[in-house]
Amino acid sequence: MRLGLFVFLWLSLGVVLASNPARDRFMDSDQDGFPDIVEIASESERVAFRDWFAAVAEAQYAEPSPTWHAQDCSGLLRFAFVQALAPKTPDWFSQFTYLPAIRTPPVKTVSYPLPVLSRSAFRIAPGAYDPLDVAEGRIVGAATAGELMRFSSTFLSKTVTSAARGDLLFFMHPLAEGSGYHSMVYLGDNMVVYHTGASPDEGGEVRLLSLETLAQHPDPSWHPLASNPNFMGFFRWKILD
Repeated sequence: MRLGLFVFLWLSLGVVLASNPARDRFMDSDQDGFPDIVEIASESERVAFRDWFAAVAEAQYAEPSPTWHAQDCSGLLRFAFVQALAPKTPDWFSQFTYLPAIRTPPVKTVSYPLPVLSRSAFRIAPGAYDPLDVAEGRIVGAATAGELMRFSSTFLSKTVTSAARGDLLFFMHPLAEGSGYHSMVYLGDNMVVYHTGASPDEGGEVRLLSLETLAQHPDPSWHPLASNPNFMGFFRWKILD
């Protein structure tokens, strides 16, 4: 009788441990550095996130949003990331003078501020997710282009055929002033949008152009070609991977 009771209690404890909501909030099943709760699981919502992300990034070419404060190349990615997940209220739409047509409904399963992470959305250190990552500064609210590439996104390839609307491009120029990395947003149809990197007071601006035009840049280190060692390739946000 006692043995049967012990087995029953042991099995019951196993069920509780296997489905503990508090513990599940911190699980990182794929060990990519982000808790499962902030990752977008369904393919339809992954497409939706990329569509809204790309639209917000493109909208900054028409006129930068007054709520976009860190205007540089990585700042464009971070701003579009946050806005793609922000609740789509009338106030949200009012910040854009122009917003490209969006073909998908907003993401519903994940919103910003993020569950567990709040406004700390970008990883800047290696490793699987740890509940202390935010407190100890491994996941933060701002990150450089190089950090976004290494810790918040996943490499796809160096050819555009692997990329979809809303994916990312990175270049490396280790001798450049400031960050040695530069980032762009792929809009689909061989188009990209990016910020030149300098502050608005120094002439920095958002540019929209085709990959074909970029491949004709007088400096070959900016060519988005597999043969270019400075082109790091196309990447995808880890929360979509």
